[in-house]
Amino acid sequence: MKNLFFRYIAAGMLLLAACDTSLDVEPTDQLTDASVWKSASNAGLFLNDIYNNLNPGPQSTIWTNVPSEISNDPLDNFSDNSISGPLAGIPSYQNFAQGAYGPSAPIFTPHWKNMYTNIRKCNVFIQNVSAADFDDNVKKGMLAQARFLRAYFYKSLMDLYGGVPIITVPLNRETQGDAIFNPRNTYEECVAFIQKECAEAAEDLPLTIPPKDAGRASKGAAWALKGELELYAGKWTDAAATNRKIMESGAGYDLFPDYETLFLPANENNEEVIFDVQYAANIKGHIKEKYWNPVRVADGTGWGAVNPTQDLVDDYEFLDGKTEAEGSAMFDPENPYINRDKRFAASIIYDGSTWKGGVIYTRLGIPNNNNELDASGAGGKGRTGYFLKKLVDPAVVPGISSGSNSIIWRYAEVLLNFAEAQNEAVGPDDDVYKAMNKVRKRAGLPDLPTGLTQPQMRARIRRERRVELAFEGKRLFDIWRWRTAEQIFSKPLRAMKITTVDGHLVYEKVNAGGGKIAFDPSKNYLMPIPESVRAQNVKIDQNPHY
Repeated sequence: MKNLFFRYIAAGMLLLAACDTSLDVEPTDQLTDASVWKSASNAGLFLNDIYNNLNPGPQSTIWTNVPSEISNDPLDNFSDNSISGPLAGIPSYQNFAQGAYGPSAPIFTPHWKNMYTNIRKCNVFIQNVSAADFDDNVKKGMLAQARFLRAYFYKSLMDLYGGVPIITVPLNRETQGDAIFNPRNTYEECVAFIQKECAEAAEDLPLTIPPKDAGRASKGAAWALKGELELYAGKWTDAAATNRKIMESGAGYDLFPDYETLFLPANENNEEVIFDVQYAANIKGHIKEKYWNPVRVADGTGWGAVNPTQDLVDDYEFLDGKTEAEGSAMFDPENPYINRDKRFAASIIYDGSTWKGGVIYTRLGIPNNNNELDASGAGGKGRTGYFLKKLVDPAVVPGISSGSNSIIWRYAEVLLNFAEAQNEAVGPDDDVYKAMNKVRKRAGLPDLPTGLTQPQMRARIRRERRVELAFEGKRLFDIWRWRTAEQIFSKPLRAMKITTVDGHLVYEKVNAGGGKIAFDPSKNYLMPIPESVRAQNVKIDQNPHY
């Protein structure tokens, strides 16, 4: 359902034009500042416009414009899950991997400005709707949505920068002067603020959302935001309790049976989706099928912008519940891609994969094959021997607008969030096992072995998160909050080189082109505050060592 999206169109009316004050006539083709707050329906258009800005990405008509992408390429390309394809000017490859970024050359340049623009909209909405005289019950629901959205925008900032200034009223330089400039709140203060906002918003949000309002915030959405925040902040008891609340809410959340088709348009707004961003092709769409498809496909060309690493592939278990490194009896060195966790073939295009009516080969030696591995990273082909399948709609021709929704939180993540928080809070009890095994069952994997210690369960949870949530923009923040990035990036990321010797395929793991990440643990667990921001507000301190 795209009902909420189509209301975004009407929200465009809120781009108010200057009016001639000599005419005492209220325009009928646009909303003025005076008229927008006179009725709930008019105010609703303003709220729709805030929803329309949920995606934090940059140029909406040029790039893919989805929540897992804050720069010009997905957040997983800034982690060990994937490497950007052979594209020019891509931040994860040219800036992040080489450590060539700082306050004067930030990676996520428009992000700070975009988020505070959205926060201001929320503040304007909350202030004016609070003072409006339409139905109180309607006001409660609308204010709860705005508070949730504001908390979402704040968390998006906190994930990258740590503590940020908390602003809850519209600021006006003309009337307030320098009082509009605020210092950063601490990270802990920001966490407490969002916890309170989400808890109170949830009280006035509905438990379930009717199809006609798909895309709006529910209690589950507010709890999911709160629970993820608490997990990232290491507030284990709080995170376990919040995620358990979703699990026991009675809202009807469950795992969608088929992981491979979970993300496709035919199954939008299914029982696993807790909150997503609504899109519609050619109206509010994206072109991720152009950027994320292999370089050459049956119906056109892609940019191969997401190359999954061998490091990620190695974390997909075989159907006996073990990886190659753990000595799986189902691993075949001459055919390493069979008998895997179902999520592997659903997420990654590997050599010999059938895709869009053709076969993708990444092996060397096939003439005129634009998809083959170029481990140097300089040949305009794939850097790892793998391409992205998950989140890509095979029915969409590369370059054509796609309208598939983008999921921000889903029930599988809630189960994994709960399992991690509960394991850290009390250890691997039965509830941790139940949550983990439910996720594993859909993937075709056996239950976890009993008797795991807390550290052993921690390792299993982290691996499960990696494969379940791959390419959904979560991995970077996971390795930051676990403080494992410095270890992960201490050695080059890996690729798969496939050659043919005496008629047999030979598989060799090699270093990936562009796969050595420069990472300074003294500063790189946070992004630098853009210098342009600090030039405007001298009260904002820079993150350490930038």
